[in-house]
Amino acid sequence: MHKITDIVRAYYDFRGLTVPDDSQALLFLVSEVGELADAHVEQMAEWIRNNAEKERSVEDEVGDILMMLTAYCLSRGIDPLDCMLNKFTKKGFPAPDMS
Repeated sequence: MHKITDIVRAYYDFRGLTVPDDSQALLFLVSEVGELADAHVEQMAEWIRNNAEKERSVEDEVGDILMMLTAYCLSRGIDPLDCMLNKFTKKGFPAPDMS
């Protein structure tokens, strides 16, 4: 099974891009969270968008967020799934063995 960090690194290699450093990735991540909020709001009937013709996709933005969070983790030498499972364990949840 591939780790998410391996998949994101392969994506950057495929695109010929450099993985952003942690500061860049964190700023991209925050930007993508804003885009997810915008996509979410667009689906709410009572909200009127200023830029209604702009295509928005919750699924695409979630993908961007996961990629940017993983890029941040890559630059810090950590795996986001390991971080989540370790946090679960600290809260008493018996995290599954993912190996």
